Amino acid sequence: MPPKNSRLNVYILGIAIIVAAIMGYYLPTKRPESGVTLTPKQYIELVEKKKAQRRHFAQQQRAGETPIPEKSQQ
Repeated sequence: MPPKNSRLNVYILGIAIIVAAIMGYYLPTKRPESGVTLTPKQYIELVEKKKAQRRHFAQQQRAGETPIPEKSQQ
């Protein structure tokens, strides 16, 4: 029969895993944009949007301006 201390450790570990799972589900309010959950059309649009942003920032840097990141409107 295991001592009470090891059983307590198992309970604490279980509670920690449950709390971590709940926090992982509820805390991220904005998920990162990735191609994993997008349809092929949405993925192509995302790639084109990022390419346009890179070009815009490169033009601003060449012109000597500091690029200001725009907020996503999704």
